[in-house]
Amino acid sequence: MDLAQLPVDANGLIEFAHAHDLGNRAALDRRSADGSILRLRRGVYIEATRFAGVRPAEQHRLRALAAARQRQSAVFAGETAAIFHGLPFVGPVPDEIVLLSPNRSGRRRNGVIELARRGNERIEVRAGVRLTSVADTLVEVARRVPLPTALAMFDAALWVPRFGEREPLTTFPELEARCAERLPFPGSRKVAAVMRRATTSAETPLETISRWRFEEYGFPAPVLQFPVALPRLGTTAHLDFAWPAFGIWGEADGTGKYASTAVLVEEKRREDEVRTVTGWRCGRWGWDDAWRGPGLRDILLAAGLPTSGARRRT
Repeated sequence: MDLAQLPVDANGLIEFAHAHDLGNRAALDRRSADGSILRLRRGVYIEATRFAGVRPAEQHRLRALAAARQRQSAVFAGETAAIFHGLPFVGPVPDEIVLLSPNRSGRRRNGVIELARRGNERIEVRAGVRLTSVADTLVEVARRVPLPTALAMFDAALWVPRFGEREPLTTFPELEARCAERLPFPGSRKVAAVMRRATTSAETPLETISRWRFEEYGFPAPVLQFPVALPRLGTTAHLDFAWPAFGIWGEADGTGKYASTAVLVEEKRREDEVRTVTGWRCGRWGWDDAWRGPGLRDILLAAGLPTSGARRRT
């Protein structure tokens, strides 16, 4: 029997019980034995090539859906809920699935973490999946994961698009209220450290990680999305980072080598015009420079930005 004849749902998952009811158990067993389908959880499978062909965050989502099939009224929380909310995951995606416990007792077993229910969680339904609200999710994530990972999620959720294309996923008042309702709780200082650094102006995770590195290396805090009118181009450039007092601006370039020639030419034209208008020096960097750190530090030092040499403090 061909793989296409097995009962596959919209997410590509195959349930043993469904296959058995349709008389396809033997085919399922054969495909499992030859490695063409992969067991995600007991009784839940997926085509191996489909699973291998997606990013780690999507693999986590699929394994989470498989875990939910083994439970009644599963509610995703923490890092797993963040993935379902579409928040960026900077750094390694965890293997363990995070759920909200059905009661006030938490536990960790068979690759699943169940967080003790507090009773005041906001639960939403997103594409048919039950999960904690964005604000609840962020507070939980911030107390559990490294600061830059949490900060990238906070920035993405708080981002206010310049032209009002959409509403932010949450707000500072909402996050502050959710924190206050939970106090006291383990990790509250970690959450506060992320909140102090979060902004509504970061357009990409690369910009978030860049700010984190500025602080780590003791560079002055920049002005974000600094507007510069470009009369000859008939537009206004919004610089990712600007240090007007030092005559320097920075661009976190997420396109890199994958940008088309037309995009690169336009970026060069824009950069030349900003330099003409302001007289400032530009530092430009990509993801590897920011994530690893020293590359970004050297680029800013070469541009003339001073550093105190201080290390990051939480």
